[in-house]
Amino acid sequence: QKKKSSGGQPLLFLGLLVTVAAIHLVACPYTKVEESFNLQATHDLLYHQLDIDKYDHHEFPGVVPRTFLGPLLIAVFSSPVVYVLSLLEVSKFYSQLTGKGLTWMRTVAASHDPRWGGVGVWGPALNAWVTFAIIGFRAELCMLLGLMLLLTLYQRRLSVARLFQHAIPAGILCLGLTVAVDSYFWRYLVWPEGEVLWYNTVLNKSSNWGTSPLLWYFYSALPRGLGCSLLFIPLGAVDRRTHALALPSLGFVALYSLLPHKELRFIIYTFPALNIMAARGCTYVLNNYKKPWLYKMGTLLVIGHILVNVAYTATSLYVSHFNYPGGVAMQRLHELVPPQTDVLLHIDVAAAQTGVSRFLQVNDDWRYDKREDVQPGAAGMLDYTHILMEAAPRHLALYSDTHRVLASIEGTTGVSLTLTKLPPFDVNLQTKLVLLERLLRPA
Repeated sequence: QKKKSSGGQPLLFLGLLVTVAAIHLVACPYTKVEESFNLQATHDLLYHQLDIDKYDHHEFPGVVPRTFLGPLLIAVFSSPVVYVLSLLEVSKFYSQLTGKGLTWMRTVAASHDPRWGGVGVWGPALNAWVTFAIIGFRAELCMLLGLMLLLTLYQRRLSVARLFQHAIPAGILCLGLTVAVDSYFWRYLVWPEGEVLWYNTVLNKSSNWGTSPLLWYFYSALPRGLGCSLLFIPLGAVDRRTHALALPSLGFVALYSLLPHKELRFIIYTFPALNIMAARGCTYVLNNYKKPWLYKMGTLLVIGHILVNVAYTATSLYVSHFNYPGGVAMQRLHELVPPQTDVLLHIDVAAAQTGVSRFLQVNDDWRYDKREDVQPGAAGMLDYTHILMEAAPRHLALYSDTHRVLASIEGTTGVSLTLTKLPPFDVNLQTKLVLLERLLRPA
């Protein structure tokens, strides 16, 4: 009876995940600098194809090379939709939404894969995928998945011989694939994730982008990422099966804490495992709700924590909506300036890092320039008909006689609690970017 009645639950859960992902996609359709390479590479694969000279990464290679394997997969799966959109002469902006949507859908599908539902599962197929993920996409996963593997070997769920039987051929194949593909697009012999690993760990140059205290992940990143679910993780440890997830996840966070440069996204791989532990803790409470009053209070706490997490997520999404002024500015430009106008736009670093992408360069007759060697106020800046730049007063003063402000774009600077109103917070906004238009030159 239970099996029959719960048959629709997986589909309901999957539908909920898709709905939440779609809401996030609509609320935050743009991307920031962390996703810049994958997004630009996907655009170039879709629209420039084999004309590699026009690819963005040759002009803006970034600090370290990244792999084209991910953008290739996104481009392949999104190309039918993009082709139909191009036939309908729909803006390239919707191609960006298609690519992001497919990426999120793949993530949802992976999280719904039953092979990931069992604790301590380490089969040959999963072993090969893990090897592929480490070598091709994110080298730091070797710490997280390596710890899981060591635990699996310790528990004798997998033999060393069987591990090497699958891992070595998979490793050679994956390494050969990424080197072949990426060397073709980068035009020199390269293993991108190998360079990233060397740069971040051996050279430790990631600290050039800021440092955080040793325990920052534990007292800041994990609480912000997990919300109230953090409270139920210790209770989930009652089930010994969850230890196969908890120990490698916490070990990974501890190891990553040794690097001075820290970002929440670096440890995001641990969140599914830690959420599984929290869910197990909630299940333990709910399954005992008929027992003493303490469990009944715990049931109310479980329900309350879900509601608080929903409110927290909705608030975070609302705040994030204002965190992409560069993308908003590009949309405003195409709304305010007639398409037949001769436009040469300069995009500064602040705009390029907060939402600008090639997908937003929707007018084929306009010229978009992101060069970084032209200083604000320099004579060469007068050649641009429009300038999208950071709203710094000292820089704006340099253009007071030559340009007019066409649009001011706000961005978030934080959140203030206001307990006397509903919702009990205010999003603090200030002008982040300005769109300037050159005044007509005297004849």
